[in-house]
This record gives sequence, structure tokens and C-alpha cells, in this order.
Amino acid sequence: MNGLEEILNNLEMSGVLVGLMIILIIYFIIWLIALAFKIVSRWIYFKKCGEEGWKSLIPIYTDITLIKTSGLKWWWVLILYLSILLASSNSIVEIISEVSSDMYIAGILLFVLSILSIFSSIIIIFIKFNISYNISKKFNKDIGFAFLITFFEPIMLLILGLSKNYQYNNDIEVSENGIFGIKKSNAIKYCKECGTQISNNASFCPNCGEKLS
Repeated sequence: MNGLEEILNNLEMSGVLVGLMIILIIYFIIWLIALAFKIVSRWIYFKKCGEEGWKSLIPIYTDITLIKTSGLKWWWVLILYLSILLASSNSIVEIISEVSSDMYIAGILLFVLSILSIFSSIIIIFIKFNISYNISKKFNKDIGFAFLITFFEPIMLLILGLSKNYQYNNDIEVSENGIFGIKKSNAIKYCKECGTQISNNASFCPNCGEKLS
């Protein structure tokens, strides 16, 4: 009887392991599909913005490129990844607390970094909104469009990249700090000599070469 019970227990344990393996495989497949969709949507979006599509394949560099298309300063990517690091620190402390002999200190660390994790998660959402805000301006869209990009980025970037109704205009000047600071004027300017439309930051007319005041 003991032998039979041992066999049944082994079979039950094997079933649990198989179930966990199936769940992990399903989770990995879903994650892989989501990652592929994100890469494809950014590839198409980058191409429309005049950037190379392959930049969407490289971790971190893809976010640098996205921030570049939004007109933000490059150091926003540092704030983004610092926030991501702090947001994930909670899981590290949980591991430490399991092996630490001093539960009091581990508990304090866990509490502090839990607060930092929540705060960092809020910052991440805010940074993504800041990026989306400038992108929406570059496509002549309002703040509501920025919220859609923030929470549904892959879908919205794919729409922006594929739709002929949305055109990226890099001549539209936005604040390098997103919603912070005063947005530069994006009024249309023309050369006094030949009447050619020019961008605000141009020093010479691209048509006649006249120096602009």
C-alpha cells in the first residue's frame, strides 16, 4: 500500500510540475507576442519619423530613439531607467528578507523600497505621458491623444505609423522638457526674399540662401 501511495504522490507531483511548465510556456508565448508587436509598431513609427526601423530592436536604444522623436532632452531616458530600476528593487529586497537573519532590518528595507517602488512606478507613467505629450504635438494632436499613447503605446504608434491621416511634423517646436517649461512658438515663418516656408530654427533660407534675422 505504501508503494502505491508513493507512486500516486509522484504522479501528483509530476502533474503539478507539468501544469506549472505549461503556464510558464503560455506566459512566455504571450510575452513574446507582446514584445514582437511592440518592436513592429515602433519600427513602423520610427520609419515615419525619419529614423531607422532597426533601432526598435535594440533595448534602451529604442527608448532613446523614441524620446528623440518626441523632442525631449536625451537625459529623460536616464530618469526613465532609474525609475524602472527603483520600481523593481522591491523584488530584490524580498529575496534578501528570505535569507536574512535580521528580520527587523529586512522589514525596514522592504518597507522603504516598497514606497520607492510605488513612487517610481508613478514616475514611469508620468515620463511616458511626457513623451506621449510631445509626440501628440508633433502629430498636431491634443492632450487626449497623449493619454492614449501613454497607456496603449504599441497600438497607437502602429496607428500613427500606418495611417495617412497622421503626419509627423518635426518642424513643430515643443518644449525639450515636455509639459514643463514654455513651449516654443511653432508659428509658420517665411523668407522675406523668396517667400519660401522655413522652420523656426533655420538661419538661412533653404531656397535662396538669404540670411534670416
